[in-house]
Amino acid sequence: MTPKQIGVAVRKARGQRSIRQVAEAAGLHRDQVTGIEAGTKAYTVQSLLKLCKALGLGLAFQAKGSEAALTKGATGSDDARG
Repeated sequence: MTPKQIGVAVRKARGQRSIRQVAEAAGLHRDQVTGIEAGTKAYTVQSLLKLCKALGLGLAFQAKGSEAALTKGATGSDDARG
């Protein structure tokens, strides 16, 4: 997934919740969440994992390349499966 695709998935998962609510739940700054949704802000894997956990998304990495997949129904763990 590209940063833009990840941003679209994050925005969709956020639904009606405010950026502030999601950022607080993830322990991130509002600007980080806004930038991730817009696909314009660099982020760490740790930040993305926190955001996915707050949104109830799973995150899976491929062994090769920079592709990642966001999935619904996370167990709430911080595990990255690949």
